[in-house]
Amino acid sequence: MIEPQTNLPGRHPKPLGATLPPEFPGAAWYGEEEIQAVTRVIRNRSPFRYYGPQCGGEVASLEQEFARFLASQPGEPWPKKSDLHVTAVNSGTGALEVALDTMGVGQGDEVLVRGFMWISSISAIVRNRAIPVLVDSDDTMNMDPASIRKRVSPRTKVIMPVPMLGGCARIGVIMDEVRTLNAEREKDGLPRIQVLEDCAQALGAHAQGAPGSRVPLGAPGSHRVGTFGDAGIFSLQINKNITAGEGGLVVTRDPTLARRLEALHNAGYARDNVQPGNWYGDFPVGWGHGRRMTELQGAVARVQLKRLDDILQRMRQSHDRIESYVSSLGLTPRARADATNPGDTGYYCLFRLPPSQRTDADRIAHGRAVAAALGEFGLRPWFMHDFEVHVYYNIQPLVEKWPLNHGGPWERGVTPAFSLHSYHRGTLPRLDELLATTVGINVPSLLSAADEDYIKSALAYVNAEVIQKRG
Repeated sequence: MIEPQTNLPGRHPKPLGATLPPEFPGAAWYGEEEIQAVTRVIRNRSPFRYYGPQCGGEVASLEQEFARFLASQPGEPWPKKSDLHVTAVNSGTGALEVALDTMGVGQGDEVLVRGFMWISSISAIVRNRAIPVLVDSDDTMNMDPASIRKRVSPRTKVIMPVPMLGGCARIGVIMDEVRTLNAEREKDGLPRIQVLEDCAQALGAHAQGAPGSRVPLGAPGSHRVGTFGDAGIFSLQINKNITAGEGGLVVTRDPTLARRLEALHNAGYARDNVQPGNWYGDFPVGWGHGRRMTELQGAVARVQLKRLDDILQRMRQSHDRIESYVSSLGLTPRARADATNPGDTGYYCLFRLPPSQRTDADRIAHGRAVAAALGEFGLRPWFMHDFEVHVYYNIQPLVEKWPLNHGGPWERGVTPAFSLHSYHRGTLPRLDELLATTVGINVPSLLSAADEDYIKSALAYVNAEVIQKRG
């Protein structure tokens, strides 16, 4: 643990040889219950979800419990029943690929997606041989509802909002816009646009609005993200709010979609609900992905899920105190989708650097200098422009439109889609500006008051000595 610092702004805060808690929110809370859960599966010698010497039904129980969790309000008991259907898979990437396949996405279709995401959001579209169509961002650094309409075409099959680093999009406004578009498309004889929420980095967050892409499926209000669209996905990878090392979850309200999801994540066969015969299903509905979650993953995830609201509460409280301090330094935090009832998870604190008349190259150099200075104090910072393959123009296969084997979705001189869309920097002006002027620091889920004081002292020093001096 780090002792409180009393340094004045501009004076180098001296760490006392310790480090901040781990950046992995769920893994930092691992304890005896997770050990007991894994031990239970091993003693049963049944790590496969569908059968074994003494199969414990861990994954099936996780699916039911996660549906109840998603139907709950933050901090309140889970309802005994939920109208949501959950399919557990082996990774967040697998969840995206199976969900898009289930929603009928294929060759020549277009999927609207933001340019600030994780590469899997793009690769899942491409692996379904569809075209990613980039949508610019608003001040939350999420998909801008006002930019959706001009990116929609008759080929649009799915819109994929991606709440990044725990920060919610204005998903209620996005759903309003989708419902308006679908009413117009119905009159024009065009297929309905579906919404797939990629909530891999926002598990447990909540936002305001009404679910449903065709008509509202309930009154406007606070709902967990992932439940607004036709389907939503989550990840259990180690960086996520809860973790089983790897793992994913797909959720939908639509029982028909849920039946296809369950089939396609497995061997491609749907179950006979009256008289099931085979563990892999009874009636073929498509080509299966073999994305089954193991009982080991399911057992750990069940324990972690019970911890999630406590993890989120700790992160949100630390985040709000750090963000308030950032504001007191004269810096501008990332905008919240709902400032009065923010449902963000608190995983990352992002702030913009002061405006300047620098050249683009100078702004980038400045952002890198700020991140490097914060990194010296162990704050795990990122300059968003350099945030690896979370940024569309840093993904070389996207920028260069690498095709899959034997073509599709892009192939020069063969597929018309090759010249339809650009993915070079400059494609999304608003997002590009935000990325070139925004720095973020991780907010661990087990910060002490002393840890927070240390972070504040480091921020004060870097602000005085690097941000303002070079401003």
